[in-house]
Amino acid sequence: MNVKGLVKGVAEGWINLQYGPAFKFIKLIPLTFIIPTVLFLCLSLAGCLSSAPTIPSLYVVALTSSSNGTLSNMQVRLGYFGMCGDDGDTRTCLSAAGHYDPDEPKDIITLTELLFPEVMNNSNARGAIPELQNMVLTGLDLQDQIFGKVLLTGSALFAMGLVLMFPYKFMVKKPLAKLAIDTPLTKKQMVIRRGFYSSMYAGLMIVFAACLGTTETAGALGHATAHIQGSSILMKEGVTLQVLQWMAFGFMFLFVLTMPVMLFVRRENPLDELLAMKNNPAAMKEKAFGFAKEYAMDKAAGVKRPSKLAGMFGRGKTREVPEDSKV
Repeated sequence: MNVKGLVKGVAEGWINLQYGPAFKFIKLIPLTFIIPTVLFLCLSLAGCLSSAPTIPSLYVVALTSSSNGTLSNMQVRLGYFGMCGDDGDTRTCLSAAGHYDPDEPKDIITLTELLFPEVMNNSNARGAIPELQNMVLTGLDLQDQIFGKVLLTGSALFAMGLVLMFPYKFMVKKPLAKLAIDTPLTKKQMVIRRGFYSSMYAGLMIVFAACLGTTETAGALGHATAHIQGSSILMKEGVTLQVLQWMAFGFMFLFVLTMPVMLFVRRENPLDELLAMKNNPAAMKEKAFGFAKEYAMDKAAGVKRPSKLAGMFGRGKTREVPEDSKV
């Protein structure tokens, strides 16, 4: 099969699908990708924010001491906004990003006391407090300088795109389907259209950058701390959170890929009415008589109206009534 025949077959198949009874259900398929995308993004951003089940297991990196003493069972888990302290028996999680300044010693002491209350009340473990504070300080620095808010930015843009999706379809796509093909957009419609596509594509790219950056950075930190001699802190990447991030990106990519099908609005062709009357001669005769009568009246009165035939194809031509035929 040549290329021309293949293109023609695809075009005919697409037209038949549009007019088929199953197309209205096919248009709903992209909506199934929104729920898992939002769910996985929320779980990724909520890592280590609370001690609720599974939330402490969602961390970017986990910091542990390289010594085999009291600190061997203690761990500081780091999320995008939260931080967890695990002393082996109890686990405490709280929101740390933006609430504590890594350059303020008092904030480091306060945060360490909140994350490890049992250690602070245990006189036998007092010697481990300075190293715990060092681990907490390192975690705050990573949160503030390395991992940042990239994933949150991409998620916010995606949410903005979802909000703009409804006015784009009902204020831009559907009104244009009733007009000629070359009808220009109004200023308001142009703003909605650009805002919608910019938010969607920018959010997709930023989420991809966040997933790739987190995976590479966490892996590099874990490898470096494990092979650098004399390192007092070991870091372990959080695989569960990375899997959630990549799944969120995958579903987001599928949604953006199938989004044109969901937003598709069949153009209302003025010829459809005539084609629908193909098997109804009486209706066709009545339609033709009404058109001829209207044309005769316009010609007699010398009225100039946009040509209906030209309007079908999006042209702005008008019917000119000859001067010698005017009454």
